[in-house]
Amino acid sequence: MAYDCIARRISRLFALYGGFLARHPLPFLVLPVMLAAGLGAGMYFLESESSVEGLYTPDNGQGKAERAVVRVHFPVNDSNDFQASRLVTFGRSASVIVTSKGHDILSLAVLSEIHSVYRNITGISLEMSGTNYTFEDLCAMWQSQCVVDGYHLLNFTLEKDENTTIGYPWTNLPDGARLFSGATLGGVTLWPGAEDVSTAAAFKLTFYLRSGNSEDDELSEEWEKAFLSYMGNFESDIIDVSRTSSQSLEEELSALTARIIPRFSITFTVLITFSILSCMMLDVVRTKPWLGMLGVLSAGMAVVSSMGLCLYCGVTFTSVVASMPFLIVGIGVDDMFIMLAAWRKTHPGGSVEERMGETYAEAAVSITITTVTDGLAFGIGAITVFPAIRVFCIYTGVAVLFDYFFQITFFGACMVYVGRREKGNRHAATCMPVATPHEVEDRSGCYRLFCTGNTMAGVNERGEFSGSDHAVMTFFKDYFGHFITKTWVKVVVMLVFAGYLGCAIWGCLQAREGIRLSNLAADDSYVVSYNTKDEQHFTTYGAKISVIFTDELEYWEATVQGQVENALSRFEETDFTTGKNESESWLRDYLDFIDQFSGIIPGLNASSKEPFITNLRHHFLTIPRFKRYELDIEFNDNKSEILASRFLVQTKEISSSVREKDLVIKMRELADQSPFQTTVYHPSFIFYDQYIAILPNTLQNLGIATATMFVVALVLVPHPVCSIWVTLSIASICTGVVGYMTFWDVNLDAISMINIIMCIGFSVDFSAHVTYAYVSCKEDSSNARAVFALYSLGMPILQAALSTILGVAALSTAPSYIFRTFFKTMFLVILLGAFHGLVILPVVLTFLGQDVCGNKRRYSIDNKMPTCQNGLKEQTGQLETQRKGGEVELANYQCRSGDPKRLPSECQHTNPAFELDS
Repeated sequence: MAYDCIARRISRLFALYGGFLARHPLPFLVLPVMLAAGLGAGMYFLESESSVEGLYTPDNGQGKAERAVVRVHFPVNDSNDFQASRLVTFGRSASVIVTSKGHDILSLAVLSEIHSVYRNITGISLEMSGTNYTFEDLCAMWQSQCVVDGYHLLNFTLEKDENTTIGYPWTNLPDGARLFSGATLGGVTLWPGAEDVSTAAAFKLTFYLRSGNSEDDELSEEWEKAFLSYMGNFESDIIDVSRTSSQSLEEELSALTARIIPRFSITFTVLITFSILSCMMLDVVRTKPWLGMLGVLSAGMAVVSSMGLCLYCGVTFTSVVASMPFLIVGIGVDDMFIMLAAWRKTHPGGSVEERMGETYAEAAVSITITTVTDGLAFGIGAITVFPAIRVFCIYTGVAVLFDYFFQITFFGACMVYVGRREKGNRHAATCMPVATPHEVEDRSGCYRLFCTGNTMAGVNERGEFSGSDHAVMTFFKDYFGHFITKTWVKVVVMLVFAGYLGCAIWGCLQAREGIRLSNLAADDSYVVSYNTKDEQHFTTYGAKISVIFTDELEYWEATVQGQVENALSRFEETDFTTGKNESESWLRDYLDFIDQFSGIIPGLNASSKEPFITNLRHHFLTIPRFKRYELDIEFNDNKSEILASRFLVQTKEISSSVREKDLVIKMRELADQSPFQTTVYHPSFIFYDQYIAILPNTLQNLGIATATMFVVALVLVPHPVCSIWVTLSIASICTGVVGYMTFWDVNLDAISMINIIMCIGFSVDFSAHVTYAYVSCKEDSSNARAVFALYSLGMPILQAALSTILGVAALSTAPSYIFRTFFKTMFLVILLGAFHGLVILPVVLTFLGQDVCGNKRRYSIDNKMPTCQNGLKEQTGQLETQRKGGEVELANYQCRSGDPKRLPSECQHTNPAFELDS
């Protein structure tokens, strides 16, 4: 059975196409440029989307469903009934964290300076449509007063006498009310044996703005900009102030694109230089520096075309997509090296048409494998539930296809014109005919070096072409290949591989999931400064979680009251919550109120439905300190039934992504176990969902991609057993990338997931090419086949690895976690892929024996096949061959060599029947 039937058919089709291209290069040169220019005009529509929720949270996240429930039962009215602990969305706000430059934050001088900051912020104004707006005109309100978290504690602290203490996390006010100081004071130390504050390191103020309608939202957005501008210029000798606003992270994320794009010019320059140097030779005729530059240009055209087409189609552009050009240029240069390697193997005496046909026949399968695997990997990545990944994969997948198209058209046409110059023995720089070195031996060495060349170099007097092997190819054939196939070296390689795999698996088990939102901004962003202080000083007490019962319960029944209390207690008694003291329960406080005042207020009881609801509405909810509970009870239209109710549970010590993930999972687990229909919610849950979704989504994409790549390998690699080894190699590389990126402080998040998806495609590129070369070799010895595979593809793999790493190297010093993560994971993908392709797979394949990955046995033809005539023309004929079993068939042959001892490597058998079944 001929397993390589599809690969051979692709090769034959491309051989015909290569010849056609050589005859008609001009349309293939001009039309792709015109297409790229036309599609590039789509860049006019470039607008960057920077919504953190819209890009970095899963589409099907449970938090979004929970938010919809809360919106139905407890909509927010930020014009007069606003409570920060009962947010449905984060809305509009501005916040500052104040730290002291040398004094205790609670000293009078520092507190006075903080109060001055408060006055200045509330005095910030902006002009819109001829009207001036201050904070008081735009603030969210509670009972006709602006809501500023921390302001009441600031006032109390300034006005208190020396004998009055500040409690933590609760501060008792003179009127009997309590202030929650746990979210306002940070870095607190308490007096021994008391809950009174001794010192504090930070003070937080949060200013809430209205965003309930589009007009308020627009005005509040402009006020936030004025706030950020003012605080950006703020200076003080006493305090340091860090700032942020609700739009800060998105604005900083959007600004990253402008900071990264200039680095592309560096990458473009480096890759052009690398490509030119890689394509140069000492022979001024056979050197091809222009092709090196044009190969990079071809990849650049693919980038422009992809972005233009996607923008024409309305695909969102994000800052993550800004890393796509760095990758695509590297991939394009890889394909260029494969094309040039195939050209170097062709006989220089052949016509340009013949050489292009042979070049495309040889390079077609490799480039097609690269495009199919990369395209499929990004196509699979585009089905993810994370929009940022989906958008990146769409842009990059389209760019991969365009790169393939321009490689086989535009770059192929460039090769034709360079090939014609070479055929005419013309100088690479001047295109003028030059003499061969032998014709001007009397001239100076400098003249012969720079002004002579020989297109027929490597062809002997008998017309035999011994090839123009690059020094690196010679190294792999004569040194590295023979070294790595030694028995003791194989043993060492397998031991190293076992150690590598063990460390990788251990790293996978330590992987951290999700991206911290502060990592989306640049390292030097004011957002990072604020978030760093927030995580340093304000993690003791976290957000308040809403626990919502949406069943219509009979709250006046003692049994129901007990069930509610038990259910709520389970939420309060976890490792993530503080207990009853910091919770807010309208039912608990209402029953305490009934017990306390039932003997004072006539008719005050809750023994049945009617008095329970009447006293709740007309007595309990009218008391100022219980007024907030109106927001936690949903009545029907005539206020006679309780349709749903909300309780708040205080969280603690949520200081890492692991704690955030475990908190959400635990709260939802308790909600599922509740005897009532229960929803738990906080706006942060929408972002915490990424921690839950990232691992299963990554595994799903990896599973689908690996299975798909196995099918591709099975189709394109001429043996099913070797296809299995290609698939196992993919699994090994992906395991290594995930494991070792953990050691490099990279989380499993939306950014690294992009690279893990790419890892599939690149793994196939390295593994399939080497395996294909191994099974295509006509040698009987497995060691010889491994050497041949390294000789054929060692240099292209090295060039591909170097070009891709150079392509993303500019991102290694980028001022952002996003792009540094892209570099780190891409570096691991390429490094481990090259390690497998050049070391692991050649050794593993030698263990399979000569018949496993290549089960065709060639008959000795040294004395049976007619000798080719000397010269450059091919000779064809037929030869009788005998199959196992005695059946005689005719096999066609064609050759250029006159040396019968070299027929196996010089002749190309045109009849598959010549490869007899073993």
